[in-house]
Amino acid sequence: MTDIQTTTVNEEKFHALSRAGDFELSIDATGEDGPTPNEVLVADYASCFTFACRAGANRQMDVDLGKVETEAEADLNDDDDLTGIRFHMQIEADLDDEQVDQLLELGEDICHVHDSLKEELYADVDVSTDAY
Repeated sequence: MTDIQTTTVNEEKFHALSRAGDFELSIDATGEDGPTPNEVLVADYASCFTFACRAGANRQMDVDLGKVETEAEADLNDDDDLTGIRFHMQIEADLDDEQVDQLLELGEDICHVHDSLKEELYADVDVSTDAY
């Protein structure tokens, strides 16, 4: 049994329409008609990591993070392959250093994208608390 099924259609050049369930995403390797595949991957990773931190904080720390904004940066080599990813998280909740460490550990443990990536591409994450 398949748990996830997507369809990607590329009719010409380097633009594709991908469908996941009822949702469609336009992806363009050149970045002209949509985000590039690397941009989609980095955004997906940042989203999943953010959700994982919130879930871990709620379930295991009994903490409401409030508003969370995750800015992601990535480095590419000359072949446009990802060589590094960094997150900067701004979290409304006022957390101490121990809570931040616990939150990041939970994020890494729960995030499905983090679990799927090669270790050398795990995001380096820094956090600003009491941000809003």
